[in-house]
Amino acid sequence: MKESPTPPSERGLGSRVYKHSDVLQWIPKQLREANIIPLKPNSKQPLIRWKEYQTKRYEGEFPEGCNFAVICGEVSGNLVVVDFDDRCLYEEFFADVTTFTVETQSGGIHLYFYATKPLRKIPKFKGYPIDVQAEGSYVVIPPSKLEGREWRVLKDAEIARVDDVLALLEERLPVPDAELTEREAHKGGEKEGEKKEEEKTLTETKILEIVNLLKPIYREGYRDYIVYFLSGWMKKAGIPYEEAKKVIELLSENDEERKQRLYVLDRTYERAGNPPKKELKGKSGIQEIAEALLGEEQGLELIRKLEELLGKASPFKDSIFSLIDFQRKLYYVANPMKGIIARASERNSGIVYHELIAECCPTNITIYEDPLNGDRKFEVEFNGLVNKKIGPADLESIASQLRMLGVVKHRRLLEDALSSIITAFIRSGKAEIRRELEKPGFYYIDGELKAVKWQPEDFTKEDLRKALLFLIELREKWYAYLGERFTTVVKWGIIAPFSYAIKQIRGTYGVHFPWILLHGSSFSGKSSLGKLIRAIWNLSPDEKSAYHIDTIPRFAKIVSQHTFPVLINEVADILRKDEIKEIIKTSVETAFARGKYHQGTYIEQPALCPMIFTTNKTYPADDALLRRMLSILFTISDRRKKQEVGRFEREVLPRLYDLKYIGFFVFKKLAENPQSLRREWRELSTALLEEAFESAELEVPAWVSESCEGESLEDVDEIVNEDIRATLLSEVNMQYARHFREEAELDERIREVLDKDLLPWAHQKGDRILITTAVLRVLKDCGVDSLRSLAERFGWDYRVFKLGKSSIRA
Repeated sequence: MKESPTPPSERGLGSRVYKHSDVLQWIPKQLREANIIPLKPNSKQPLIRWKEYQTKRYEGEFPEGCNFAVICGEVSGNLVVVDFDDRCLYEEFFADVTTFTVETQSGGIHLYFYATKPLRKIPKFKGYPIDVQAEGSYVVIPPSKLEGREWRVLKDAEIARVDDVLALLEERLPVPDAELTEREAHKGGEKEGEKKEEEKTLTETKILEIVNLLKPIYREGYRDYIVYFLSGWMKKAGIPYEEAKKVIELLSENDEERKQRLYVLDRTYERAGNPPKKELKGKSGIQEIAEALLGEEQGLELIRKLEELLGKASPFKDSIFSLIDFQRKLYYVANPMKGIIARASERNSGIVYHELIAECCPTNITIYEDPLNGDRKFEVEFNGLVNKKIGPADLESIASQLRMLGVVKHRRLLEDALSSIITAFIRSGKAEIRRELEKPGFYYIDGELKAVKWQPEDFTKEDLRKALLFLIELREKWYAYLGERFTTVVKWGIIAPFSYAIKQIRGTYGVHFPWILLHGSSFSGKSSLGKLIRAIWNLSPDEKSAYHIDTIPRFAKIVSQHTFPVLINEVADILRKDEIKEIIKTSVETAFARGKYHQGTYIEQPALCPMIFTTNKTYPADDALLRRMLSILFTISDRRKKQEVGRFEREVLPRLYDLKYIGFFVFKKLAENPQSLRREWRELSTALLEEAFESAELEVPAWVSESCEGESLEDVDEIVNEDIRATLLSEVNMQYARHFREEAELDERIREVLDKDLLPWAHQKGDRILITTAVLRVLKDCGVDSLRSLAERFGWDYRVFKLGKSSIRA
């Protein structure tokens, strides 16, 4: 009888593994046809490289103790999961929806749907704490556990099929979807024209409510202010002119200066005269007037009701409200007049403050949204006890800075309050949203190759000619000793900044563009080649040590900053770390280096830039890593004398930036035809160089067609072994020539220098030769870093030996 084990998520990680068919008994029946993958135990992190299973089914094993996830999107029949962080939002507006529903371990809700067509994931849908998980994402499913709490089925219904999931959300959410004031940002911080407000209709009932709300404060001495502020608010809210006119006509019905009031409205709507100035001296907004005449509680309630009726927050210095509890009518309030953030409630037709959260208030908010991964950063301008602009940064960092500034009164509520108020700014149209790439480099967007924070310069044929003649000089004079290796590095360098765009265009998993490893003898020009590549792109030298990428977070930070190649020196030690090797492999093959949870949100860090690795030591014995690298070996014969190095630094380095015109030319050509990035990179770079020489009316050098394929692990081992043999033989010959005059065979020479103890690193002991750690100084340029590695390389015995009265490792 077949054993029926308990579900893996209820057990510790064990040694058993289960087939895909075996684990289906634990999966909810609604998901058994979907693409299920294993996660780490007690975690949301995948056990596998899940990205490749976005297009094919996972049929592999599930280790005992693992958690489970389902991959959304087309591979699971266009599965879409609506992820509610705020359970109240679900219960208020979606609890009656009949579909398979899961309660998450944190108390959130997952609603499952099948869409009729593929849908991309959408973070923070319309500014709400709702993520639409679709193509490009996965969600954790029952019976997974995390920290003792489990994902459980809340509604055991079939997964509903919906024509338009987004339309379903928009219909049920309390605020219409056309409220975001979006501005696309130009380079240099300039903004395009503001998106035109969509007009909203005011019913007769709402018009009367607005008039009745304002009648108690529509008094002599305040009327012009009220009409001015109300007209501006209605225009900002997208209220049509005719309906706004009805409001002002009813409000000023018995006003002696009714024509003047309507003229203010006409000017505001640009129908007469010039629009009034943005600020009216004496008052800051309707709230100030209402509080002066009705008191603070009723004044705040008046502003809250106006905001509700007009569907937008006041564009003036009035308070912003964010409802956080429907039943108890609790709000977070940002009051710019007092310069505070507080929690308040609606009571007896007024707003009553409870906790004072911070003695500062957001007045302007700009949201920067990364179109690559949906990541958001916020720039918030505060007034109050602190008058400062903070950001762009995440909410946690902004809250931390406010605490450091000493203006926070309620630490526990601060981040929730900031999040709610920012959402209120977005919903009311007061936030500026910039959907832009902030990381420098080249990206393939909407069928075009776009440069971000990198400015190409205009150049002439003479500029390009000068750059190419200098390249000829470099290849045929200064780097002649490298031959085809130099040509290959240059070809790699002119395509390298487009490696992320290549991933975007091809969209498939694989090594479309390798990273490069320059390894071997020191003083052979490895680092200077890295500087040369960056000069082609008019970038300052950016050399980093291996320390900058020796942990996964550090590596992810470097690889996600821009798309330009980064030079990392002396990487031999970190390339022995399994976790670093794995993230390198992932970064070469996919668009993302890793994913992480930040403030409850899963964020993917993109693998934007390729890396240039250098090391004087031997290449790590890892075939899988080698397949993702262009490995170029520098031997002892490539070493340059100090005089040559000094001359190169004096005569060549100051001219390196003449090469920038090659970069400008390459970008121009690729921008004209981005689809050429589908070509194999060596073929493409050769064609671009040939076209550059032809454009400059120069003969194409024969070496342009050169290509170095790089070395296999066996090639590298043989070359390094030969270098070691040659170096040790040179030491033997030098000592023999210094102390003996007779000619002798090699065996005799070795015996003589050992008998005389002329080699400080080698000693005769019976029929054995003991080689000690002193040999490492002799072999320092051969990439040998330990006696153990030397012994393993040649199959020698490595252990403790007795030499005289001492015990040594040899």
